[in-house]
Amino acid sequence: MSEKPVLLIADDNEDVVQLLKVYLRPLDCEILVARDGEEALAVAQSRLPDVVLLDVMMPKRSGWEVCQALKAVQRTSDIAVVLVTARGDVKDRLTGLQLGADDYLVKPFDRDQVVKRIATLLQRKRTAKEAEPETPVRAAGMLLIDRATGLPTVPMVLDRLKEILIEQSEIGIVFIDIEQYDAIEAEYGWAFFDEFVRRAAQFITSEAKARFPNAVVSANLPGGSSFFIFFETRGTDVRQETAFDTMANELRQKLIDAMRQQFPQMQQGQIGFFVGAARIDYKPQIRLERQVYQGMQIAAAAVRDAEQQRKKQLTRELRDIIRRKRVTTLFQPIVRARESTVFGYEILTRGPQHSSFRNSDMLFTFARESKLAWGLEAIALECALRRLRSFDLGDRKFLLNLEAEMFSESEFRLHEVVSFFSEHPGRFVFELTERAAIEDYNVFRRLLDEFRSKGIEVAIDDAGSGYASLEAIAALAPDYLKITKSLVSTLATEPIKQDLVKMLVDLAGKIGAKTIAEGIETTEEYGACRELGIDLLQGYYLAHPQEQLGVGDREVEQSLASQWSAAAPGGV
Repeated sequence: MSEKPVLLIADDNEDVVQLLKVYLRPLDCEILVARDGEEALAVAQSRLPDVVLLDVMMPKRSGWEVCQALKAVQRTSDIAVVLVTARGDVKDRLTGLQLGADDYLVKPFDRDQVVKRIATLLQRKRTAKEAEPETPVRAAGMLLIDRATGLPTVPMVLDRLKEILIEQSEIGIVFIDIEQYDAIEAEYGWAFFDEFVRRAAQFITSEAKARFPNAVVSANLPGGSSFFIFFETRGTDVRQETAFDTMANELRQKLIDAMRQQFPQMQQGQIGFFVGAARIDYKPQIRLERQVYQGMQIAAAAVRDAEQQRKKQLTRELRDIIRRKRVTTLFQPIVRARESTVFGYEILTRGPQHSSFRNSDMLFTFARESKLAWGLEAIALECALRRLRSFDLGDRKFLLNLEAEMFSESEFRLHEVVSFFSEHPGRFVFELTERAAIEDYNVFRRLLDEFRSKGIEVAIDDAGSGYASLEAIAALAPDYLKITKSLVSTLATEPIKQDLVKMLVDLAGKIGAKTIAEGIETTEEYGACRELGIDLLQGYYLAHPQEQLGVGDREVEQSLASQWSAAAPGGV
């Protein structure tokens, strides 16, 4: 068999195929060709090429459909997918990223870029093959595997579970679910959350094997956030119900402690797990599969009860925070990328220090879910204005985040805020988050124009995500585009994200807006944002939110001074 890397070109345009063959000749690959989506999927499944170049607009199946099909199955999920298209707008690239594509090429091609990008993917494949020995999980072929953790899902281990139930006459089941997983992924991005889930799975597997030598660990669903541990109970000390509860609580606390240690950048209150346990006895008259799934439902039901109790407790806590106005206004510095000086601050609102709502995203996300957003926004504005009135604002900018839908609600009064902002023209920016659709852009644009006439600027939050649509950017003509954290996370190593950010930077230039990258946490992210031409930077890498403006300024100076040599790619 040839030792050459195998590359599949899937395109119904013969000229494009021949051009790519010429361009890729220096890489010395075995090149396969498919003329439509169905043929591309069949060839990829049979030959397992190292890289597939998929034309997005192919007959029978689109490149997006083929990409999704390849990435959804363990046997083909490691194939590097490059989407090839003449459509290079933000929406298309974001779609490719969400489907799991590894890179994106836009027609007409640049020879050097084609060779460079494909060579990078081939090298990544070679490195991965050398680093990862063949495992039973990989040999499972097309059976269901959770990609983030490598764990089998329940159907893959069902035969073993039936054997345990028959041999032991009973089986123990533990269900583990990540608490507020959606808030974590929303704040840090899917790549970060995948790593969080992977490490949680590693700890759960290690702890299960230590407690129960023959334990079976599985993911609940591919791409999910919950797990099952199945174990032999006969002859152990966990046969009593109270022992089960004790074991579940011990496992929960150990898991929380371990993950807090591995992710110190997260707020402690963000890391939590629900753990439920059950034991089932073998009943010959009932189908084995049904007995296992019923036991899983009992363990999961215990978790659902805990989740409901936790939600009720959080709702009571949030109502108390709103009633007593127990929020804190903080200021996180925003830094000029080239000059490395403080440009301004984002105004943030957090709950009390020792509450469950120390994180701003968690606070407002839960308020929306609990229908308490109005009350929270009102006291957040009140407290922010009180703090701002106590400062000498100087020549800095201040960005205040508000939901776009708040502007259209008559009971949500902004006159006090607008009045104060207009007293300091050019100092304040309304940062709009479009989580609900704007019904009439013309009306909303006139409202923003009124704000601008008073010296208040406008920013669109979460640019590059599903929320900040291109329609909103085009219709509202913002002064700033704030690039979402999910694009900034792992930006230095993901070409599709880099292309998306470049497009947003170009778009901002065309409409006369500045770009702000938020959520910068590493040297690599800092360097990538500067290289891509982003104007303004924000994140824990530079400074944490502070109650006093000067504290944040000093943290920025210290961060850049201590890490300058590593952080500056090619100098300023």
